[in-house]
Amino acid sequence: MNVEQKYLGNVGTLVVLALISAFPPLSTDLYLPALPHMIETLHTSQSQVNLTLSAFFIFFAGGLLFWGPLSEKYGRKPVLTIGLFIYIAASILCAYAPNVGRLIGWRILQAFGGSAATAVATAMVKDMYDGREREQVMAILMSMVVIAPIVAPVIGAVVLKYTSWRAVFLILGGFGIVAMLAASLLQETLEKRYTGIMLRD
Repeated sequence: MNVEQKYLGNVGTLVVLALISAFPPLSTDLYLPALPHMIETLHTSQSQVNLTLSAFFIFFAGGLLFWGPLSEKYGRKPVLTIGLFIYIAASILCAYAPNVGRLIGWRILQAFGGSAATAVATAMVKDMYDGREREQVMAILMSMVVIAPIVAPVIGAVVLKYTSWRAVFLILGGFGIVAMLAASLLQETLEKRYTGIMLRD
């Protein structure tokens, strides 16, 4: 490890990185069982509700291209904190969306904020680990991407058994808060920041 994490140590750092790497699958798969309920309560169509998924994927991918270079210039922790704050706020707004149009808009914002977590987690692995160790850490993080889609719909179904689909987004917001608190213990890993302009040839 190139950058020591005195507050979390090796294991704690891996746990936090794995936690923030779980944002994409949790944000999409946790509310899949709720889609039929959303159509009914929002008085909309299947295609409109499906847009909450497709829009998320599109803007999540676009966000990765934005946050990655930004973290090279301003540091990993500030970008991660801003992204998580956006994600938390958007998740809460999704929970109280009065119609599908607002829900799609807040999902776009949620995707944009959540992509910061993925971009920064990957960048931090590059900062802290080398060679074989980096490969092992990336394998652990990628396992979260595999496991979370399996577990998330089950959790979502259990939540729907006792409450509405809106609670799913509140849970995602709570997950974001936990991630932000955990990430606050991380130390900055970028040793040399990019000093040029953001738009390079």
